[in-house]
Amino acid sequence: MVLVGLVIGVLAFAAFQAMAAEPGLEVHLQPRRFGVDDLAQLTVRVTEPPADLQVPKLGELQNLEVVGGPSTGSEFSFVNGVASRSQTFTYVLRALEPGPASVGAVTARAGAVELRANAVNAEVVEGSIAPSQRRGRRSPFSSDPFSELIPRRAPPRVEVVLRHDLSAREVAVGQPFVATVYLDSNAGSLYDFDWRSAPSYPGFWAQRLDNPAEVMPETVEVDGTRFHRYRVLRSVLVPLKAGPLEIPAVEAAIGVRSFGFFDSGQLIERSTPARRVEVAARPPAPPGFSGAVGDLRYSTKIEPAEIEYGQSAVMTITLEGRGNLPLVEAPAAWPSCSDCDTYPPEENSRVTVDSSGIHGSRSWQVTVVPQGWGVIEFGAVDLAVFNPVSGRFITQSVGPLTLTVGAPPPTPTPIVTPTPSGEEGPRRPSSEGENAAAGVPSWVWIISALALALALGVTAGAGATWVLSRKARTALPPRRADQSPADRARELQLTLERWWLDARTTGKGEALKEQMQDLRRDLETVRFAPGRADHSHTVEDLEARLKRLMRRA
Repeated sequence: MVLVGLVIGVLAFAAFQAMAAEPGLEVHLQPRRFGVDDLAQLTVRVTEPPADLQVPKLGELQNLEVVGGPSTGSEFSFVNGVASRSQTFTYVLRALEPGPASVGAVTARAGAVELRANAVNAEVVEGSIAPSQRRGRRSPFSSDPFSELIPRRAPPRVEVVLRHDLSAREVAVGQPFVATVYLDSNAGSLYDFDWRSAPSYPGFWAQRLDNPAEVMPETVEVDGTRFHRYRVLRSVLVPLKAGPLEIPAVEAAIGVRSFGFFDSGQLIERSTPARRVEVAARPPAPPGFSGAVGDLRYSTKIEPAEIEYGQSAVMTITLEGRGNLPLVEAPAAWPSCSDCDTYPPEENSRVTVDSSGIHGSRSWQVTVVPQGWGVIEFGAVDLAVFNPVSGRFITQSVGPLTLTVGAPPPTPTPIVTPTPSGEEGPRRPSSEGENAAAGVPSWVWIISALALALALGVTAGAGATWVLSRKARTALPPRRADQSPADRARELQLTLERWWLDARTTGKGEALKEQMQDLRRDLETVRFAPGRADHSHTVEDLEARLKRLMRRA
């Protein structure tokens, strides 16, 4: 037991000495003289490493590049009662050309402590001077079985190139084109990619395309060298102003493995130069231009083509094809009639942005309420599109359109039956059943009672009919389960407009005009507000207001 305690005490004292020792930094480059076709090994050794030791940073490399590492290792020794620890970081280097080479000062940091070692130099000669391995019979114990993990001869040079390709270098304002960042490499594998300076496109409208979760390379040949090409990022760009526009350089760190399974890999940095795009200005735009640029076409229609008086129709203008669809505004002009009420347009877009550019369609719809009837014609208008291929504007005429509105039903004219004046009916002779007190026969009382009952019945029926017709006039269309607040607001506004066609002719109509206009504005606010808010409760309040207004007429 005494011996065991002594051993434990010695080990504890040795561990305390090891913990108390100051950390140190050593750098070794082997060999110091090698050929341009050979490899060298750089070993960074930190003695008594602290627990929070970071990976050392190599100084500036002159005529050298890192092709492997760092691989790490740890050592612990106990000699003459003294314990020591160390941690090593091993790099594989290759020369770029014959001549002097060096590794700048190496630093290693642990917390607030920074260790530093001086630069090391080497000489690089032509060809290879690495000793050749003896061939023939070999003993499994006569050589280091791990000596071949770091090859002495250099493998084929690893080439990694970052490219920023543009589908066009000269475009017009508003003309879309595609920008793609490629990574070309002949390395065995890539294990990491991190932007140091991500792509940015000042002066452009940019839409990044959805990238796949796993990028699969394709084989390409550049200047006689075969590469694996990875598409890193693709964007569709639309220039917003004329003149030379510069796309800044991009830079990335790429993890590369070049020696197969036993290569721990390395991080290398690659960048692309800035790109310049010449953007030509458009000539002065003609009337009817709303920003459409590309191979685009306008068309128009009105549905339904026949309506009853007081109903509404929807006029649609559609722009479709390839071009800057997301940046086009609503049409600058619309087919119109002199006696029609219209409301702000609603938009419906089906635009696709992919590797071929921007294509699809955008439609704008306007609700039209004619104030007359018969065949109504909406005059044609001219809309303009700029074609960047020809460099000129192309004017397209849309319309004319016709809408048939049925006449309102005629108002019934009351029939008045004149009563001849001065004509007196025959006098009935008196009978025994006359009421002696009033001097009126009894049968007159019976007929009077029947007439009174009939009058009361007619009055009650007329009142019920009036109530039911009034209720029908003030009834709102039923709400569908899948109806959005904007659609419901549009339906309520159409109901309001139809009701107002009759209500404005009554005596109370003028007094309700201001309330009707306020309600119309609130309905339009819900219809054309951005779709980010939920207006369900607002629409319910507007329904209640519309019911109260219609009952007051």
